[in-house]
Order: sequence, then C-alpha cells, then structure tokens
Amino acid sequence: MRSSDDSHDSGASDRWFVTNGVVALGPVSFELVLRGVAYGRIPAGSFVRHESWQVWRRLEDLENQSAAHRRQLIADLAQHSAGVEKRARSATFSQAPPPPTGAELSSRTENIDRAARPSFRPAAVDPAGVLANASELSEALLLTLVTTVTAAAADFGLVHLIRADIGAVITVGGHGSSTEHLLGERLAADDPTLTAARGGHSVLTEPQCGEVGRHLLGRMTRCSSEIKSVAMVPLLVYGELVALFEVGRKSRPFKAREIGRVEDVVEALAERSVVMGWAE
Repeated sequence: MRSSDDSHDSGASDRWFVTNGVVALGPVSFELVLRGVAYGRIPAGSFVRHESWQVWRRLEDLENQSAAHRRQLIADLAQHSAGVEKRARSATFSQAPPPPTGAELSSRTENIDRAARPSFRPAAVDPAGVLANASELSEALLLTLVTTVTAAAADFGLVHLIRADIGAVITVGGHGSSTEHLLGERLAADDPTLTAARGGHSVLTEPQCGEVGRHLLGRMTRCSSEIKSVAMVPLLVYGELVALFEVGRKSRPFKAREIGRVEDVVEALAERSVVMGWAE
C-alpha cells in the first residue's frame, strides 16, 4: 500500500465513491479507501469513482499507481465527464458511428476463442442497499450501472438516459476502460435497441447477431475488441422508458440467468425512482 502522503492528489478534490455491489461508501478520501482495503473493510474486487467522473474503475487498477499517475487519470476522466452535456447538445459531434455490418460481425465471430469456458457464480449484490443513499437520479444511474456489472460478472457497462429536453438518448455513464470516450454520444434515432427497450424487452446477443445485437456490439466493441457477449436491460417507470443499461463481457457469453440478475437490479432502481419521484 502506498504511503498516506502519496495517496493525496493535489490539484483535484480527494472525494471518492466505492462500491462492491452490496454496499456503497463515499465520498471519502483515497487514503481512507486504501486504509479500508488494508484492514479488510473494503473487499477485493470493489470499484471506485472520483466525484468528477461519470465512469467507474476497478480499485485494484488504481491502488498501486503513483500519485502522479492517479492525478493524470483523474484529470483525463474528469475532462471526458465534464463534456457530456456540451457533447450531447451537439447533434453532429455527438452522433455515434454506425454499427459493424453483418459480414464484419460474422468474420469476428469465427475468430472468437472457443476454448472451454469455466462456469462460475457471479457475486451477490444488494441493489436496494446500494441505492439507499442516492439522492438524485444521476447518482442512482451510476450506482445501478456498477451493480449490474457486478451482478452479471461483466467487464464493461454503459448507461444511456432518455433526454426529452433535447429529444435524444445520451450515454451518461460507463464502467471499464475506454467507456469514457462514449460519454455524451447520442444513440441514433433509428437504433433498434431503442425499439426493443421501449417495448420493455431485455436483449441478449446471440452467436449470429440480429439488428439489435449488431448495434449493441458496435457500441461495446469500441471499448474493447475482445468483447464476446453483450446484453441490454431497459429501465421503465410507469411504462415509460427512462434509461437503458448495457453490459459486455470478454471471457464467455452471458447466460440468461445472469441477465435475469441484471433485470432484478434495474427493477430495484425502478422502485426507488417511484419512491423518490425521479421519473415524474
């Protein structure tokens, strides 16, 4: 563990949020995060988010970095996060690129490693407990995102928010490396993912993707070319689409029961949204 002097990040606030999908803490200093790890109060495999970020990172990826590297990461991800609104309101700049063609996906599928994939049980989560201290929808969306990733044992996650004020669906949160590059982007109005989501349908990509799967993989593979499986679960409140959660994994395809766990997490957010009046 780094010394306490090394854990301070001058030039930026030192306020962090931590969660493992069961409990959520913060804001706390990074020094307190490291102490929590050292004394076993913060479990291995937890995720952290600096207060200036709209993305999550694995704690283990940050705890052994030098203060200088951590300061640079804070600045880089804060810059991406701060530009979400400006990017979302720029119809030309924020338009996502088209998804890969069917032929491109077929070629990619043939090259996927088909080695035996171990079976494992994803970690237990407590979405209601994680969301208990969320006072705003924006905070709740980010907490739900990291909890869906934990529930499905995913590597990447994205959350897209319906923005009626600008007539678009905007990527407002990410989990995993490179997801920050998608922040502020608009989903295309004719993206079939939106049609499925508005109908209340969760989507799990198949070996040979249809149109919805093609768009899901197109987004997620911009974060990692190693993505093997993607799924989407919509958040509906009073029958109206509020947001979409997407998860992706590199090691093996998702199973239906794993995405069922994601649906449970998103349902907890729907219930919390009603109680708090976020979707009225």
